[in-house]
Amino acid sequence: MRTKLLILIMTLAVAGCQQGQAANGSNAERLPPEPLVEPIDPQTNPVAAVKARKQQMADQASLPVMRAEIMALIGEPEADNVQQCKVVGFGSKPCGGPSSYIALSTKKGDESQIMALISKYNAAVKSENDRLGLMSDCAVVPKPAVVLENGVCTLKGTGEAPAF
Repeated sequence: MRTKLLILIMTLAVAGCQQGQAANGSNAERLPPEPLVEPIDPQTNPVAAVKARKQQMADQASLPVMRAEIMALIGEPEADNVQQCKVVGFGSKPCGGPSSYIALSTKKGDESQIMALISKYNAAVKSENDRLGLMSDCAVVPKPAVVLENGVCTLKGTGEAPAF
């Protein structure tokens, strides 16, 4: 009885693996994903094409502006004790998860405003990654520890410099 059950499970597992391969065919060409937005033909609709391009350029330019605004609000993350320090995921890797981490202090500034801007920035980066079809190594960026050095929240344990 156990043998029949084991054979059945193995057969189903192998069949499941082969289903995905059969649908693609072994010699089938891999195609890129369909664009998220239908392209606008400049020959047939030049006004819409120009508007779409301007919007695309504005979206691309807004990421550095958003980043600069967040960094300006965080400033120097000064704190009286380490409990006032926070580590927050910043950016988005194409495979998911944050691309880096930043340290911020709850001592000064509006924490809820900063967190809302970081959330909005992370979503915009993810959207841009999806729109461009970007890929990454899918490695998980470990969350660093935060320490208080000379009254400033500092990231430790990443092997990288803080993302300021």
